[in-house]
Amino acid sequence: MSFSNKKKDYDDIKEVDEKAKEAKLNGIVAIVSNLYLLLSLAFFSWLLFDTWISQHTLPTKFGYDLASLDSPTFRLVAYTVIGGALGGIINGMRSCLLHYNGFDRRYVWKYITAPWMGTTLALFVYALIRSSTAVFGGADNFGGADNTVSTPQALSNFAAGALAGYGSKDVFIWLDAQVQKIFQVSEQVPNVKGKTEEAAASRLHSANLELGEVTKIPQKDEKLVDTVIDQAPSPEAPIDRGESVDITVATSKSG
Repeated sequence: MSFSNKKKDYDDIKEVDEKAKEAKLNGIVAIVSNLYLLLSLAFFSWLLFDTWISQHTLPTKFGYDLASLDSPTFRLVAYTVIGGALGGIINGMRSCLLHYNGFDRRYVWKYITAPWMGTTLALFVYALIRSSTAVFGGADNFGGADNTVSTPQALSNFAAGALAGYGSKDVFIWLDAQVQKIFQVSEQVPNVKGKTEEAAASRLHSANLELGEVTKIPQKDEKLVDTVIDQAPSPEAPIDRGESVDITVATSKSG
């Protein structure tokens, strides 16, 4: 009996040690993630200043023509992308500090990709908004009369990018909605008559549709009980993805 108690105590101590090591390792990863985000913050802040004064240090080091880098299009895209990176970094730092005590190193990739996810989302949003403006509002002039970018315009693009990077979760939802709107695909309603309610729901989900209202109607024919006897819309009718299909399920008349 004493041996089993000692073994239990040993297992408890071992478990506590493992948890302490895990917590220490998670804490180290949290600190490294914060340092990485701080360095990224410093880099993109410098890049913003470098772009603002038209120095373009990094692009010129790679041999790009300085004259083409001073175009209004490049500057607006640069402000948007840098804003997206800074927004993603701030959101990552906020999340990292908020969850520091319960930090899990499995999510370290979220913080590593935060700046780059922010830049990409900002660029997507910028492209969608700019293209919509050009289509519905005619020609889209990036620069002013002297082919320069005004300060309000630059700040507007920077702010839009920063918001896109900071609110990446909401931007993903918004982008999903735009994809469904632009690339809306019609489906045909599958025939679920004769199937059980569970089988009908499974069939609808596999067709990217939702199960709508379920109506129960008593039937004399026992063979029909617990199966779908009607549906709306009817089978093979055109329907958009994500729409719902209502079904009628037979129940026992005696019940």
